[in-house]
Amino acid sequence: MKWDEIHDQSRVVVDKAIENLLAEGKEVEKKEDDIVGKLRDAEYVGKKLEKRKRYSGKDAFLRLKRQMERRKRLRVAMWMAGAACVAVVCIILLQWKQIELLLPKTSTIVKQENIFPAEMKAILVRADGEQVVLGKEYRNWEEIGNVLIAVDSTGLEYNRLKQTNADTVVFNQLIVPRGGLYLLVLADGTRVWMNSDSHLKYPVMFAGGKREVILSGEAYFDVVKDKSAPFIVRTESGNIEVLGTEFNIKCYSDETALVTTLVNGKVKFDDGINPSVILKPEEQLIFEKENRQSIVRKVNVNHYISWKDNRLSFQGETLDMIMKTLSRWY
Repeated sequence: MKWDEIHDQSRVVVDKAIENLLAEGKEVEKKEDDIVGKLRDAEYVGKKLEKRKRYSGKDAFLRLKRQMERRKRLRVAMWMAGAACVAVVCIILLQWKQIELLLPKTSTIVKQENIFPAEMKAILVRADGEQVVLGKEYRNWEEIGNVLIAVDSTGLEYNRLKQTNADTVVFNQLIVPRGGLYLLVLADGTRVWMNSDSHLKYPVMFAGGKREVILSGEAYFDVVKDKSAPFIVRTESGNIEVLGTEFNIKCYSDETALVTTLVNGKVKFDDGINPSVILKPEEQLIFEKENRQSIVRKVNVNHYISWKDNRLSFQGETLDMIMKTLSRWY
């Protein structure tokens, strides 16, 4: 940068500073002129002198003293009110403590109940009306006619002793209460796993070239194949006929649908009104009781038969249906 440029810039700065000083001087002169103007105004000066004459130092002191006394009285009143509140609280606490000491001491013991899943238990109703309570600990065997009936920790089993035709059909009924499961082996070797809150009426020995049982509730059937005697499960909503297969039937009276799930083999469902429906393995039939409509769908059968292994599995079930199932088990 050249010296001429530095000189010019310095001069600009100095000129600016001088202008600011002159402006401030003019502002001070203006204020002084205003004050001088007011002092030259006789009316303004007269008002100020009159106000000065009316001022009394004694009156001002008395006003200040009265204000201080009022504040002092206010502080005393607030302190007394606070002390009264504290006293009331202390009295209430003391009285409550005395009442607590007079009351008899009680203690509440909460007993936690263990909730267990379904267990092996059932009630056998014989043809003569006699009821036998079955469970894990119950063991017995007896021979009635041509049938040996054995009961142990695994379940109830009927064994036909001789290959003869029965003259009359004698029915028994197995009732599995809520919280129970039970395995029943029929006289032909068919195995039936019964779920909680279920009833099955069956003949002690099949006769007449047919095998029929009546179910209310839920059961899993592993049917022994016999082409000469189809196996029929009767329910309030319809009948299911098989030759030899494994399938599950769920037909509780308090539910809106009958549900049949086929594991293997082939079954036929007939409600007595609509055309029969034939199921293939891994298919499920849902029969709506109200409108008597049938729906067939492909499913994972394990979700619907796991209960017989003492496990519950739910897939796509409503909360209401899940709660119903749990209420039967627990």
